[in-house]
Amino acid sequence: MKLLRQTLAVFLSWCLVLGTAHVGFAQQTDQLAAPVQAAQQTPEQLQQLVSPIALYPDALVAQILAASTYPAEIVEADRWMQEHSNLKGDDLAKEVDKQHWDPSVKALTEFPSVLANMDKNLSWTSSLGDAYFNQQQNVMNAVQVMRQRAEKAGNLKSTPQEEVTTQGETINIEPTDPQLVYVPKYDAWLVYGMRIAI
Repeated sequence: MKLLRQTLAVFLSWCLVLGTAHVGFAQQTDQLAAPVQAAQQTPEQLQQLVSPIALYPDALVAQILAASTYPAEIVEADRWMQEHSNLKGDDLAKEVDKQHWDPSVKALTEFPSVLANMDKNLSWTSSLGDAYFNQQQNVMNAVQVMRQRAEKAGNLKSTPQEEVTTQGETINIEPTDPQLVYVPKYDAWLVYGMRIAI
């Protein structure tokens, strides 16, 4: 009889522990699933944040902004790319497609220097992702402001690699060859005609 009571007591204790743990895990899951509401950034802060990518082609800017909301996947993808540096072309695409990353992160594997820069500057990447998640339209406006500054400074023009067009207030940057996307390198101090700190 004493053994039965002890067994029953142990069983009930385990039920209580498991029931409590389930509630605790459910609360943790709810907290993890809830989006983080970051403090709103000023237009000037957003302009500074987007300055390193504002002059990239539109499609690449879109992929960078979306991918920046997945900083852990950026790190994982960059490390994976370093480990698989022998893969190129279709072989790379097939292996990348097997990964669990967001499509925007997968797309950046076609631009290893961009992916590596986002991994190397992870605090910037996270800040960009938070801003894009919480202030999407303001981030897009900041990109346009920086493009207008570069254009006004005489540093944003069509090239053999890119076509710059204006529709109303919107400046578009598209590759001249849709199969070849050019990633420009530029010094923010020079191109925008102002000091940008990252």
